[in-house]
Amino acid sequence: MKKLLLSLGVAIIACLGVFGLTACGPKIADNTEHFDDITKTLKLNKSYEGKNFYTEGIGTAKVATLTDGDTTLFTLDNKDAGNTVNIRYYCIDTPESTGSVEKWGKAASLFVKDRLTQATEIVLEATSVPAVKDSYGTRYLGYVWYKTADYNEFKCLNLEIVENGFSENKAINTSTYPYYDYFKKANDFAREVELRIYSKLEDPLFSTDPIDTTIKEFNENPLNFYNEEYDSGSKVRFNAYLKSLSVSSSGTYTFVAEQYDEETGKTYQLNVYTGYNSSPASTMKIGHFYQIVGSVQKHNGNYQIAGPVYNALYPEPDNTHIKQKNYYWNFDSSIRFTDNNSATLYSSVTVASISVNGTVMTITGSAQKCQKDGYAESQTFTFKVNVEAGYTPTLSPGNKFKATAYRFDASSDILTITNVKNIVKA
Repeated sequence: MKKLLLSLGVAIIACLGVFGLTACGPKIADNTEHFDDITKTLKLNKSYEGKNFYTEGIGTAKVATLTDGDTTLFTLDNKDAGNTVNIRYYCIDTPESTGSVEKWGKAASLFVKDRLTQATEIVLEATSVPAVKDSYGTRYLGYVWYKTADYNEFKCLNLEIVENGFSENKAINTSTYPYYDYFKKANDFAREVELRIYSKLEDPLFSTDPIDTTIKEFNENPLNFYNEEYDSGSKVRFNAYLKSLSVSSSGTYTFVAEQYDEETGKTYQLNVYTGYNSSPASTMKIGHFYQIVGSVQKHNGNYQIAGPVYNALYPEPDNTHIKQKNYYWNFDSSIRFTDNNSATLYSSVTVASISVNGTVMTITGSAQKCQKDGYAESQTFTFKVNVEAGYTPTLSPGNKFKATAYRFDASSDILTITNVKNIVKA
């Protein structure tokens, strides 16, 4: 399975750019052809030069960021120079390839990337005048037209996506949808020849069976799990605790998954991207130890795991699920409470007693669990800390400290602080 992505070769190249098919096409498609016979019949007849996309509903643009198969961030030209607009491709809904990963999702994303990177000119057409946003209020609905150096007429990328079986036709036959007949014809064609989402064939860019690994192994050999040429990764499975969480300005969730190696005393990290807060996986708790199953992606030059399928109420053994609760703990009054860190976030520790026996320092102290409206009553904790022989404690009873700790044994009440350097006076 590790070598699957490294041997796609001709099949994917053909999938992204083979031309010259007859109008009738094959009886059953093999998912390596590119179709545009229907797309070429739809013409861009509207004037666009010097127009303002926001107010006049049309205008030229350049690609700023490629997102997935049905969303792209563009930089507007002319009167809107310097402005960026996030376009949700109208009438289509390709399989997911970011927050979750679905069959044909990555292929759809690469198809859009291939078309737009070849484009010499791009025109954005809004669905109304003035342009309007989608129901989430974050993206503008529109059609993306493009032309290339070797093709002197514009093609509607939305329609081409449907004709090539990357999305159903989501249009409704009303006056709001001026191109409905074209989209219906394209969708009927893709369904008839069983293209991609209508196919029973395998998607070479979609992994079904996860590869068992560790974060350490992944970080040392990422190209065993990811194909740089096709920007596509395998599905992997590993065990790790969640250490922290960052939420982007657009509301997407990225956890830091970490493993502690007791033999080396080192930790290894990998980001886990769960998408928006509507995703069940975004409710996972910092501090719990999980089996994580997801697909390898690359974002801003860094590897991450995306699309973990998680259900807190009905965990599935083959999907992402909790293996041990309360594995990794934060004792730090300066950390702000969130629902995600509510399981193992406590105040800084007040020392009650401290002793050293050989290379183990034992600390007993009290801390309060952090809650949304303050702190709960104090609890007593016992910490074991690895120290060098002859170590002299710098803490005394009454002192406060902040630290991270592990409960390696779920049945034990003793928490381990793996390195004395992790203890900081508060």
